[in-house]
Amino acid sequence: MNLAGKKFLVFGTGISGIAAAELLVRRGFPVVLYDGNEKLDEQTIREKSAVLDQVEIILGELPEHILHRYDIAVLSPGVPTDLPVVEMMRSQGLEIWGEIELAYAFEQGKILAVTGTNGKTTTTSLLGAIMEHAVSKVKIVGNIGIPYTSVVSDTDSESVTVAEISSFQLETIHEFCPQISAILNITPDHLNRHHTMENYQKMKMRIAENQGSHQFCVLNYEEPLLREFAGQIKAQAVFFSSHRKLDQGIYLNGEQIIWAWNGQEKLVCDIKKLQLIGMHNYENVMAAAAMALLFGISIEKIQEVLVRFTAVAHRIEYVTTKRGVRFYND
Repeated sequence: MNLAGKKFLVFGTGISGIAAAELLVRRGFPVVLYDGNEKLDEQTIREKSAVLDQVEIILGELPEHILHRYDIAVLSPGVPTDLPVVEMMRSQGLEIWGEIELAYAFEQGKILAVTGTNGKTTTTSLLGAIMEHAVSKVKIVGNIGIPYTSVVSDTDSESVTVAEISSFQLETIHEFCPQISAILNITPDHLNRHHTMENYQKMKMRIAENQGSHQFCVLNYEEPLLREFAGQIKAQAVFFSSHRKLDQGIYLNGEQIIWAWNGQEKLVCDIKKLQLIGMHNYENVMAAAAMALLFGISIEKIQEVLVRFTAVAHRIEYVTTKRGVRFYND
């Protein structure tokens, strides 16, 4: 992706917007930082990062006549893409990117990306822990709370980026292409942003949009929509299932998670040994394990992480046992 000579307008002064502006300034690109909230204090924004001393900041109404100065608008995930001001940017010829697309333009390593309505954070955290156990340089980013742009400059040909990607972030991708992607599930959510379930489904499915036949997309076999989606993508679809045996993929058989691949079956783990509980978490484990296996991580390395991994905070998080009763924070 050739960005030489491009000028950027970054929309949003939260954590994603600041990280995007920092990346661009440090790479030598002209940047203006914009936020539609005129009540924000410019000096308070500048205090968020030393590099913002070099950035023009516009608050409140965005003058239409200045838009011809810029080539690309980078939207923070919380900015709806159908706002009148965004439509004005499009009409003036600006490309509309998100923070994920911007970071991808500078990515030097490999990317594993997870989306879905539920379970994204647990699956991303678990996959990140597996990769950290097996690979020397790993970044865990995205909707999990760490802007991709804040760490992408530290990637190289040996690094692996594990990204939790929301539907908001997928709205604004163009060339973003993970080596391995996953869609855990799709149930109604964020319809105030996407308006219809059909639009929401389309956004989730964009995670595989740019993948090729040499790449993989891990999908939940128990969702008919995702089984149908498997036939529409160029990537190789690999399923996980919590209710049936698969000839190819990963599945739960009683209390055992089994990896079936190229005519062979191998035990990944016994769910009784997991710290995570609940069928939805077993699905998260299967998705993360499948992605790691497809990347080339050994079952032994994966097993070592699975048996010690605990739930992320507030997600059926074990607290204590009192008088024989186990208590969980959910």
